[in-house]
Amino acid sequence: MKRKSQRIQTKSNTKMKGSLARHITVQLGQVALMPLQQQQDSSPFQNLLDTDSDKQHFPSTSSLDFDAADANITDEKDFILSQDFFCTPDYITPDAPAVLSSLDCKNEEHVPCPKSPEKIKTVRSKRQRRADGISETSFNFGISALQEMSELVVDNSTSNDIQTAKPHEPGKIQRYVSQSAVALRCRVMPPPCIKNPYLKDASILEIDPFNNQRSKCADLFPGVIGGDGLSRYRTDFQEIEKIGDGNFSCVFKAVKRIDGCMYAVKCSTRQLHKDAERRKALMEVQALAALGSHENIVGYYSCWFEDEKLYIQMELCDHSLSLNKFSNLITEAEVLEAMHQIAKALQFIHERGIAHLDVKPDNIYVKNGIYKLGDFGCATLLDRSLPIEEGDARYMPQEILNDNYDCLEKVDIFALGITMYELVRGSALPQSGTQFSNLKEGKVPLLPGHSLQFQNLLKVMMDPEPTRRPSAKELLENPIFNRVRKAAKDK
Repeated sequence: MKRKSQRIQTKSNTKMKGSLARHITVQLGQVALMPLQQQQDSSPFQNLLDTDSDKQHFPSTSSLDFDAADANITDEKDFILSQDFFCTPDYITPDAPAVLSSLDCKNEEHVPCPKSPEKIKTVRSKRQRRADGISETSFNFGISALQEMSELVVDNSTSNDIQTAKPHEPGKIQRYVSQSAVALRCRVMPPPCIKNPYLKDASILEIDPFNNQRSKCADLFPGVIGGDGLSRYRTDFQEIEKIGDGNFSCVFKAVKRIDGCMYAVKCSTRQLHKDAERRKALMEVQALAALGSHENIVGYYSCWFEDEKLYIQMELCDHSLSLNKFSNLITEAEVLEAMHQIAKALQFIHERGIAHLDVKPDNIYVKNGIYKLGDFGCATLLDRSLPIEEGDARYMPQEILNDNYDCLEKVDIFALGITMYELVRGSALPQSGTQFSNLKEGKVPLLPGHSLQFQNLLKVMMDPEPTRRPSAKELLENPIFNRVRKAAKDK
């Protein structure tokens, strides 16, 4: 009898558990009862659902009466855990201690808290980027600041910037940088180092530590040619007046705010949109920088691109020898003095393998009685390794007009001779006609009031055969300059 009563009690407890499960299912709506891991033996909760599937309607929860003793007697395996209702297939339920009875709350403070589950490490593939000019390959920065920047951006990147698994080469640290990091790096990266073609030994300058990273960015001067709302010219200089104007550039007299000195700032008249145009404009700057400082060459200080225009900060001179601006008659002694000093400048640049190719009165400046050669926009190399651009045709010899570039240094001698002839004559040279052709052929008219020695020197310098013209060094050794040297010593 006792066994029969226990059997009936167990059966009633089983029915109560199944009824409780079905009631909670109805209360919560549709609940996915999918187990996290497939085991060989089905869970007790699943067995209860299977056995009670054919039962009648469930009693209400109010009719259920739980007893603490019955809960302790019940087998732990048959108890329904809350994890069975709420676990999902992609979440691992942590191992928890034995679940206490719902009515046993005396020692609730001493129940240990279960540990948080560890996040599952999943391998996600990277989406294919659009072909927008930014490569997906990793960048290996050479500066710690750029490394920190890339790591910071990678940590804060969105789900679109997911790392991809690529073969790892031994000894290399791979980093994956988002598109936003590449754009930021292009802003903070300095402009590329450009090789100066006028320097003889520029092999060390060919090494660019940012070459690999720079290929991901834009082309030449990405961060300095565009207008960003700030003008270096307006910020650093106070413009006084315009002192020169040409076909390709204009010159302003300006005072630099930080040192209070006057400078000549040369600015290109039109914007340089193409990379080839910017490189061509830089030829003058590179020639001046390669030559360095010389007493008879206009000083060069700095240059920069602003609003896609090239600005060159140069030495400010008093005036040029242009007949349009300097109308005073020049004596033979003054002409010899100017010729002697410009010949020293030509000797200096010829020894460094550079030809000026635009010697004329407009490009000879005066400062405190010193004559200076300026405007190296047409400068090229004597070995003809650079493109040759002719200067003013009125001062060019006939071989240049015939595309004969064998003796480029003698071109400057012819231009200096005909320049001195124009200054002594006091009138502009003809641009065409018979007089123009006669001067190209070396037929120099007589100059009344000037010594034959001086006129013969001009004829030799303007000889149509370039090999018969003296070099700059030979010109300086001419005895006619002895009185010039004597006058310089007396000063």
